Amino acid sequence: MRILSIFIIILFILSGCNNGYQTLEEAVQSHWKSPIKVINEDRENKLVYYLDQNQHILGVYEQEGNKYKYDNEQSVGMTFSSEIGLPFLVSANHFDGIGNVIHGAITTDEHTVEKFVLHYKNGETQEIDAKNNTFITKYPTFLSIDSVLFFQELENAVGYDVNGEIIEIWDRNAEISN
Repeated sequence: MRILSIFIIILFILSGCNNGYQTLEEAVQSHWKSPIKVINEDRENKLVYYLDQNQHILGVYEQEGNKYKYDNEQSVGMTFSSEIGLPFLVSANHFDGIGNVIHGAITTDEHTVEKFVLHYKNGETQEIDAKNNTFITKYPTFLSIDSVLFFQELENAVGYDVNGEIIEIWDRNAEISN
């Protein structure tokens, strides 16, 4: 009986040790066989943007104290390319508990994106600081549509470098014509 009690105590202690990972990258990597790379994080909304080879993925994580947990239940992944100009991704998705989120990236090794500016049909703009040529942001307050209808309101998105020079433009009309 005493040995059984000690065994149960040891199992209880060991099970408590794996209640998360020390880093967000470790938590995300635990769900992938191929190596991933975390490139952006929205700490307020607990969103992580990472790469799995050439796939861009946005997912929801949990943080309890200094431990991270991640599962792929609420994640979206995509690859993208371009026949003209640099590959430019703009996407909108709904995440339970967070709401509607806009995210994107410009794929380039030659430029560093400083900021993205989204231009809406109603004349409003939304400026987002870039991190590793990517962005994550919540819907602006003036949008009251769901993520499926997002592209009906977006006119274009522009990526700028630190000098305010345009790196690339994502144009809704060009996307529709392709």
